[in-house]
Amino acid sequence: MRYFLTILIAFLISQSCFGQNKKPIDLGIGFVISSNPYKYYDGSHYESFYTNENLNNKWKGDKIFPFFYKPDYGLYHFICLEKSNNYYKILINDSSIAYLPNDTNFYFKTWDSMITNSTFERVSRENHIYTESNTKSQIINNPCEFDKLKVEDIIEKNGEYWAYIWFSIDCETYPEKEGKEIYGWVKWRTKNKLLVEILLLC
Repeated sequence: MRYFLTILIAFLISQSCFGQNKKPIDLGIGFVISSNPYKYYDGSHYESFYTNENLNNKWKGDKIFPFFYKPDYGLYHFICLEKSNNYYKILINDSSIAYLPNDTNFYFKTWDSMITNSTFERVSRENHIYTESNTKSQIINNPCEFDKLKVEDIIEKNGEYWAYIWFSIDCETYPEKEGKEIYGWVKWRTKNKLLVEILLLC
């Protein structure tokens, strides 16, 4: 019974916290985000996707999945590969390239601004937490079953992407700062691979 409850809790947390596709071919420069994501809660989508930067050839794919996709919770975010004054070059379905007009229907946000002050968990605990932003420093163990890491800051150092994080030693599901936190550094991405699951809804 206890095992079943643990699995159920994990499932409910994942359903409420994720909304993230898993393996994009490129992480790009940030996100293009719908200014009104709630209009797509019924399964509809923005209609003006294009195959070219001149925005004169409509994209004809029948399935559209943004990287963060839970419009009833405000998530309708595409990975942005390139931006100009006229267009955004984006990823659809983790691998298809399309273009959007750079207008008021969408806005741009960098990875750093998206990650800072968010919560994530490591894809693998072999991706250790360290006392400093280098792999030669001391490893910090998180004994909690659920790996809820709160992000304080993001840096890029010698081509490595580090997040300064904290977690609650009380293993709270929704941790708050109460003077019982442990701080450390963890890699959150390589050049084009995410090492974490970002929990924007937690």
